[in-house]
Amino acid sequence: MFTEKINESMKNVEKFRKQNLDIQPKRMGAEEKNKLLKENHPDYKENEFVELIIGPNKGEKVPRELGRLLQGRSRIANVKIDLEQPDYCLDVLIIGAGGAGAAAALEANNTGANVMIATKLRIGDANTMMAEGGIQAADKEKDSPTTHYLDAFGGGHFANKPELLKKLVTEAPSS
Repeated sequence: MFTEKINESMKNVEKFRKQNLDIQPKRMGAEEKNKLLKENHPDYKENEFVELIIGPNKGEKVPRELGRLLQGRSRIANVKIDLEQPDYCLDVLIIGAGGAGAAAALEANNTGANVMIATKLRIGDANTMMAEGGIQAADKEKDSPTTHYLDAFGGGHFANKPELLKKLVTEAPSS
């Protein structure tokens, strides 16, 4: 069902699972996190963006792929479109293919809805992959709700709603 490379990767994950559960990742400061993001995350890399040269958002920077789409030649320039007969007829259109968008699409599909996802990049290529603990819980011996609260509060640039964050870190482990 999976490729040999994936099967080998899954064996390695299982082989080192117990050992890895005991690893406490080094806590990073804000500067270190920003450096890591700037070096690795496409939303932070200058060369991953282009400046729009036309349209109402002229002068703004957008991801390269989106800029190419927005400023490219129309594939339907000389095609008459009949809006009475659309190509797609959907029950649900999901904008964004991060964790929430993908989950919403799966749930809607599970109810029998005809679903489409529209995303600027690829499915899963979203900020969900870089989340700083918004969906985690302090459930290990060397972690605590207090430490988790401080990490998540700093990760949210201190703009989090304290009462919601407190609820997350104190109640998530039991969920």
